[in-house]
Amino acid sequence: MLPELAAGAVVRLLNRQLEREPAVREHLLAFAGRNARFELPPFAILIGIDRDGRFCAAAAAPDVTIALDASAAPAALFGSEALQRLLRLEGDAEFAQALAQALQRLRPEPEEELSRFVGDAAAVRLVAAMRAAAGAAADGADRLARSAADYLVAENPMLVSGREAEAFAREVSALRDAVERLDKRLALLAARRR
Repeated sequence: MLPELAAGAVVRLLNRQLEREPAVREHLLAFAGRNARFELPPFAILIGIDRDGRFCAAAAAPDVTIALDASAAPAALFGSEALQRLLRLEGDAEFAQALAQALQRLRPEPEEELSRFVGDAAAVRLVAAMRAAAGAAADGADRLARSAADYLVAENPMLVSGREAEAFAREVSALRDAVERLDKRLALLAARRR
């Protein structure tokens, strides 16, 4: 029951965005009747494209499955490129690409969605506050990561800096080359003694 409720909510939200982007709906018409399954364990939503190019709840087997491991979800904080590398696709690649393009072109407008419940002015203020909180949280996480890295590298050296790691790698490479040269010299000396 919960997956059906979630799929219904997602379908309504996406279709409201499609109303503002008729070109995206036109693009999806070519994929009418196809279904996609989106997985973020333990959740999965099955969504289809109806004959009008709109999203609909689906029950048939999916033409494509787009999955993301829940442990990889924090990569979304680092941008869509990092997230795309962690996606697993199975099935119709053309349909998956069309969905990706459509979803990228649909721009959510949270103020508009929220204004239906609390009014325009309050919606703008609430969304601005949420964006500021999200920005502050991301900034705080960035500063915490930098501070922790600085502490682990400089103050309590449990890790090495990038420069130190590169210097160590160069020294190991030089030592390996010297050992190989020594091995060749020893082989030559042994060959001369015979």
